[in-house]
Amino acid sequence: MVGMGEYVAWASQRGVALIKAMLVVALATTVAVAMVSRQQFDIRRTGNLLQLGQAGLYTDGVEAWAAQLLRRDREDNAVDHAEEEWATVLPPIPVDGGSVAGSITDLQGRFNLNTLLSGGKIDSKAVERFRRLLTALRDEYPQEGEGINPELAMVMVDWLDTDLETSFPDGAEDDHYLGGERPYRSANGVVVSPSELLLLKGMDHKSYLLLKQHVTALPEGTKINVNTATVPVLMSLAEGVSGADAEALTEARPYEKVDDFLAHDSLAGLGDKIDKEVLTVVSDYFLIDSQVTFGALSQQRYSVLIRDEKGEGRILMRAQGSY
Repeated sequence: MVGMGEYVAWASQRGVALIKAMLVVALATTVAVAMVSRQQFDIRRTGNLLQLGQAGLYTDGVEAWAAQLLRRDREDNAVDHAEEEWATVLPPIPVDGGSVAGSITDLQGRFNLNTLLSGGKIDSKAVERFRRLLTALRDEYPQEGEGINPELAMVMVDWLDTDLETSFPDGAEDDHYLGGERPYRSANGVVVSPSELLLLKGMDHKSYLLLKQHVTALPEGTKINVNTATVPVLMSLAEGVSGADAEALTEARPYEKVDDFLAHDSLAGLGDKIDKEVLTVVSDYFLIDSQVTFGALSQQRYSVLIRDEKGEGRILMRAQGSY
């Protein structure tokens, strides 16, 4: 006959064993849930990587499409304008699992910020063109451009030049930028993206959104293509070119030669004020905008392409989301 003490000891041992068994089951369940969750995470991550890789291949395809169009265009003619096949926007095309779209923009229809310096020295004529461009944007777009100050031209020059001497009276060098909440130094070199404008003294986001549509950052000095130049860029060519004059110039495009452009009635009396040497009717630099939707992923890539004399294209840079 089992005594009360022995029974209590036996019951206690059974209870401990039961608790241990429950703990083991709980731990095993936790481990199993963690393994399943990790597996699902790995599956999703792998799927996302596969989609990202596929989207990258599609954006590569848009670049190849653009390069082919531009090569064929160079073979067919020596003039570039917005009525050519390359300037046609590629609408969204269904592909397996998503869609692909793209467009090509002539970057020589914009003001190249890096032309403000030539051979390491300030190009005073380019500075004046940039100042006129800023003035045109402020006056022609009073709401978007109300914050644009034409003196930003010298701030841009200070950003580019290699010295640390501030241009008088409105320039800005390291002494200004290092004193900010998030200190940084001026580039003291060529601009690689128009987005650098956001770092300049006196630049606000609204002004930047307007200005970036009319400027570019190309690695060498480039001419302005009068067949693709925006209205404000045309207004910047000489003092006295009004918005109406620039609109009339765009309506008469394309021009086969720069002389045809300069002979337009809207430039009567201004021809000798325009630097013919900075104008052209053919372009070498283009911006490719690739937009891909694949599964739950959307990807936008901007690619800068340079086209050589034979029409062969080479990608200089790529950026995701914005140029």
